[in-house]
Amino acid sequence: MINKYIYKIINEEISGFDFLGNEQYLKEEENIELLKNIDFQKQFICDSLINKNKIKQKIIDASIGGDWKEGNDASKLTIEYFVDIEYLFDPNKEPAKFTISFYSENVRIGIYTTHDPGSYENYIEPSDEAKYTDIEWRDIDVSLSTPNGDKIEFLAFVKAPPKIQTLFIREFTETFIVNKTVDTQNLKTDNIKSIPYC
Repeated sequence: MINKYIYKIINEEISGFDFLGNEQYLKEEENIELLKNIDFQKQFICDSLINKNKIKQKIIDASIGGDWKEGNDASKLTIEYFVDIEYLFDPNKEPAKFTISFYSENVRIGIYTTHDPGSYENYIEPSDEAKYTDIEWRDIDVSLSTPNGDKIEFLAFVKAPPKIQTLFIREFTETFIVNKTVDTQNLKTDNIKSIPYC
């Protein structure tokens, strides 16, 4: 009797054990198939612009350069910006996990600077102010990859209207650019509701 009980427990443990890591492999494959799905990609773009609470972001690497410090003579930014994403696409499933990368060696820009020499008599210190007059957001390349670094073709982004592409890139990178360079408040923003996509 005891032997039968022991055999039963051993069989249950063996049947529940994933010897070859098959369960993990199947999860990864399911995630890859989901990431390749153009409807999923399109919904991610829309939720990035409208339902941001479905998306968790973690910056994994970021840098910015270029001649933006040259003020009125500035002409380009360089940017590398890599973000790990957890996206709650389906509330009944675990979040989809992937990485979005933004990269460019030549983002065309315009900057306007003003200089106030101040006043010694009125105790006003000299000051400088700089603001972007233009950022060509679509000069920034966007790519999508799995958590393991396998590239996924981001077809929904490629096929999206140019204004949606601009809004998507701007949504992810603008705060970083402002924090590292100068203000973007003078730049016009398109309203997502005026673009027939989402």
